[in-house]
Amino acid sequence: MELITLDKDRVASLYEERMVHDFAKDELKPLKMILKALDEGIYECLGLSDGAGLLGYTFLVKQGKRYLVDYLAIYPEERNKGRGADILKLLRDHVTDAEMIIAEVEDPIYAESSEEEEIQERRVSFYFRNGCSDTGLRVRCFGVPFIIISIGGSGSLDQSAMWEAYQSFYRAVLPKKMFDANIRLINGEN
Repeated sequence: MELITLDKDRVASLYEERMVHDFAKDELKPLKMILKALDEGIYECLGLSDGAGLLGYTFLVKQGKRYLVDYLAIYPEERNKGRGADILKLLRDHVTDAEMIIAEVEDPIYAESSEEEEIQERRVSFYFRNGCSDTGLRVRCFGVPFIIISIGGSGSLDQSAMWEAYQSFYRAVLPKKMFDANIRLINGEN
């Protein structure tokens, strides 16, 4: 298994063929926004490859040596085979100089049904089983409440610094008006 860098054509194909099915419409950035961020050097698109084809992918927002996992998905036919664990390990190996690698995982305390809560709890458990840790930061991004987890990196930040770092990722890729309307700190909210 290896992570390979995806070029813009492969990103566009992946977006149209997979991402529109793997993510809810309101969670998916427009393709032109992703391609623009790639052109600006603040975005990286990686595919999980077994040498024969892709098994999954992860897209990252980059700010210096800090990374936000923007998207991570394993192809449905490859789930429950350890591919998620593979991609997390390879991601840590890929960005060895990272000060921080964080990701968003839906917060199950806000689930609207027991089925949704169960799915979200499984996602949280997956990350924790694979060496990730809770940063303590809780945010609402485009209306979705998230737990911010740390996947790796050499440093740790206090809550205020973590919130500033989180905001920097979205300030880099979103227009100001969209950022102001959609990125919120919710620590302490129930």
